[in-house]
Amino acid sequence: MREASQLDPTDTDLAYQLARAYETAGASGNAVKEYCRFLAIAPNAPEAGEARSRVAALAPPTFSTGPTVASTLFDAGVAAFDRKLFAESEAKFSASVTAEPTWADSYYDRALARIAQGDRRRAQSDFEEYLRLKPQATDRVQVVARIETLRQRPASPAEALGLGLIVPGGGQFYTRRPIRGALFFAGTVAAIGFAVQQQSSTRTVEETATDPFGNPYKFTTTRPFTERQYLIPGIAVAGALLAGSAVEAFVFAKHNNAGVQRVSMSIAPSTAGVVARLSLQLR
Repeated sequence: MREASQLDPTDTDLAYQLARAYETAGASGNAVKEYCRFLAIAPNAPEAGEARSRVAALAPPTFSTGPTVASTLFDAGVAAFDRKLFAESEAKFSASVTAEPTWADSYYDRALARIAQGDRRRAQSDFEEYLRLKPQATDRVQVVARIETLRQRPASPAEALGLGLIVPGGGQFYTRRPIRGALFFAGTVAAIGFAVQQQSSTRTVEETATDPFGNPYKFTTTRPFTERQYLIPGIAVAGALLAGSAVEAFVFAKHNNAGVQRVSMSIAPSTAGVVARLSLQLR
């Protein structure tokens, strides 16, 4: 099997069967290598779950009894970010990356520290490195979405405000929230329609005329009238919706460019030991 695998290293069945043979022979180290090669070739194969279980059983993770250099620097980066010292936080995470270049979480958290400083290009690069080192990450979908967001030009608060003042809901469309923009637009149009709505009625009025002999006299008559009774309230509501949508778009764009919203901690194993991973959720 070993010779066959050397002839065709991409054959998944050979890789799996060779791993089983090594395991049966008691060669745990070689079995783990072959299981890992099998998973690298076919990570979604039906036997992938069993292969991961066998790797976990044959090569259980070991944890250090004390902090490593990388984990100590990582903790310092978390502490600096908590104090909003983003440049210092980035430097600590960079030092952690230098100490252990294959630790994916350091890249992830450094990306968030860079986002907090507006460095979108290098943050995108860090997220991509995180996925390269951790292809089976449980948050892969969310990280891919963040990368796509970072590739787009960030919304300008000033432009969002300007568009919102010109077109009802324009700021929401600009900040990529079409449903909210459509609601503001529809509300403003409805208010304008309500304002210009005409109502017809008749009134009895007293008028003055002159008879054939030049004598003035008064008489009453009924005349039709057309008026816009709700013109002022309707215009006021439309103006409030227009201004409100513009301000809301401005606040959203400014808030969204701020970078991060909250900090949470979770414990995760690493080759550097047991460490606390920083999770900074983007706005």
